[in-house]
Amino acid sequence: MKKALLLLAAVVFSFGLKAQCPHSEAIDFTAVDCHGTEVHLFDILDHGQSVLIDFFYTTCGPCNQAAPKVAEAYTRLGCNMHDVFFMEISTSDGDAACQTWCNTYGIEYPTISTAGGGHDICSQYGITAYPTVILITPDHHISINDLWPINNSQTIVDQLAAYGIQEHDCDAPAPDPQVEITVGEVTATTIEATFTPNSDCASLWYLLGTESEMQMWQQMMGATLEQLIQMWGLQTTEETTYTWTEQQPATEYTIYVVPIDADGNAYEAIKENVTTASQGGTGEALVDLTVDLISNTEATINAVPNSEVAEYHYGFITVDYYNEIGPEAAADEIREDGFPAYEPESFTWINLEPSTYYYALGTAKNAADVWGATTLVEVYTDVDGVVESVNSFVVYPNPASDFVTVSGEGLNTVSVFNALGQKVDEFVGEGTQCKIATGNYENGIYFVKVNNGAAVRFVVTH
Repeated sequence: MKKALLLLAAVVFSFGLKAQCPHSEAIDFTAVDCHGTEVHLFDILDHGQSVLIDFFYTTCGPCNQAAPKVAEAYTRLGCNMHDVFFMEISTSDGDAACQTWCNTYGIEYPTISTAGGGHDICSQYGITAYPTVILITPDHHISINDLWPINNSQTIVDQLAAYGIQEHDCDAPAPDPQVEITVGEVTATTIEATFTPNSDCASLWYLLGTESEMQMWQQMMGATLEQLIQMWGLQTTEETTYTWTEQQPATEYTIYVVPIDADGNAYEAIKENVTTASQGGTGEALVDLTVDLISNTEATINAVPNSEVAEYHYGFITVDYYNEIGPEAAADEIREDGFPAYEPESFTWINLEPSTYYYALGTAKNAADVWGATTLVEVYTDVDGVVESVNSFVVYPNPASDFVTVSGEGLNTVSVFNALGQKVDEFVGEGTQCKIATGNYENGIYFVKVNNGAAVRFVVTH
């Protein structure tokens, strides 16, 4: 039976009650062990290792009995280089006492004294009896609240095996999955990269984003960077080259990669910064617009910017409203739509008013942030039936909630990309219509490409 630190705890034990960590979720801490090495709990867990913590103090009889068995289990389970990371935390001993303890039992894993924060950590975890040995799995869950009794090292090995923790040779090098990122062609709107994993890397996840975006999503979702990359990124098991499209010119992006080892453990994200090229000149920025009427409520704008354009916007506005607010206010409304464009593209509007005069309005600025003349194309929504759009396909409804329909001829490959340029769905087949369920999509902007042609943008709102 464990020796209690307090007389009251000893009395409790005498009645056969079992002391254990009262928490089910790990509490993060950063501490310094008795040899001066910093230990950060969540860093270890987030890199894919479980953590075994032995709470002890040096004058505790049962702690002295358990220590050599825990130290032997540490050696059998890979010396902190594989599935599990051992550490021990003293509630009442200083560095000198802990160093003597380590020398006595040959303990090589981190030993945290009161000087390194041990007493406070014991209090945080509600430890009232010693030794208390707990296991925290990489999901931050305290899976074992009190590993006791410890008859021998096999007791520890057997109990940890239930959590996928296996024996490893300490002399064997720990796996070091790495991925080489080679940046290829970079234009104003595209980024190409090749990912080459080493022999320890069984698979990898990759993602493109900006630092500010990733930090925002980490805070909003309460997730680590590595978790976000695995949630939203693309996965491969071999050398892969990928090109992100429809990025913003003159913008610094970060390529993120999470290596995965053969046991499925995720490692710290690897980053590579890359900046897209500038676009546009200093002359007048203009965008050419043509309109294809699909029905009396739908129309497609085909937009082609000139070489001076750094960014442009386009959309529909009724002629009556345009005349009411004036040219400048109308152009400002289109500029503030939140959908900057950089390359030629087409987009189909639905839910237009039948038998109504509209302007297709385009406005563009050059690399010096000077807006050029506004392009106006008058459209009257009064057609019968449905005709081909320039892309020979349409996407509706837009915005979408539960589904969108892609309609057109020769729909061999229909791909859906999110705003980060990641492919989120792909459908292969023949036909004239493809219905895509969007109920599980996050709110935001998406793009449909048919047969790898031009993209049509749509919005998902739930």
